[in-house]
Amino acid sequence: GRPHWPSRDDTRMVPANASLVGEHGFTGQGVPEGFRFAIPAAQDIMPPIELAQRDAAGATVLEWKALPTARAYFIAVMGAKEGSRGGDSVEMVFWTSSEEPDTGSGLVDYQTNPAVDRWLKEKVLLAPTTTTCTVPKGIFGDGAMLRMIAYGSELNLAHPPRPTDPKIAWEPQWAAKVRVKSVASAMLGMDMGSMMRGGGKEEAPPARPVRPLSGAARRR
Repeated sequence: GRPHWPSRDDTRMVPANASLVGEHGFTGQGVPEGFRFAIPAAQDIMPPIELAQRDAAGATVLEWKALPTARAYFIAVMGAKEGSRGGDSVEMVFWTSSEEPDTGSGLVDYQTNPAVDRWLKEKVLLAPTTTTCTVPKGIFGDGAMLRMIAYGSELNLAHPPRPTDPKIAWEPQWAAKVRVKSVASAMLGMDMGSMMRGGGKEEAPPARPVRPLSGAARRR
């Protein structure tokens, strides 16, 4: 199996202001000798997203501080409104920060560096210099769930390194992948700073996977 942490045997969490930068080593049964590598600042633990929201004539303006190691950003909002058939009918509505008409259900997660670069060119993701985005008015009914992600850069290491000559056989003794991200969840229109100043009494409900629904209306 693959060792992981936190685990059932070790439930300690990463302390505040912790850092991954520096030398790391692994030892144990089945672990190759010399399993050591360095993590640079680009793959350090990312700070939290400080997301603020404000009303602008019915639209919701989202603002945040740029994260120094963010490669790109993506925002997805899911909510419901009264269906066009009236009565008790409900219409699910999805909105994303992408310029492509898609729910982006799988994007609020780790992505490879090539995928992030490709989606930046395709305007699926927001550039790392972006610090604001506006959700148009009239899309949702009473409340919607917002999820935002800042993608860090993925680091792939192996020993010995892959030969530059493809004809030379490559048999790495070990390989390591370091992935970092920063995510935020909130109710649309509810400022996260206000929630925190309220002593933590109000908490955004846990994010749920966004899956396309039959007959769902999609907005972007």
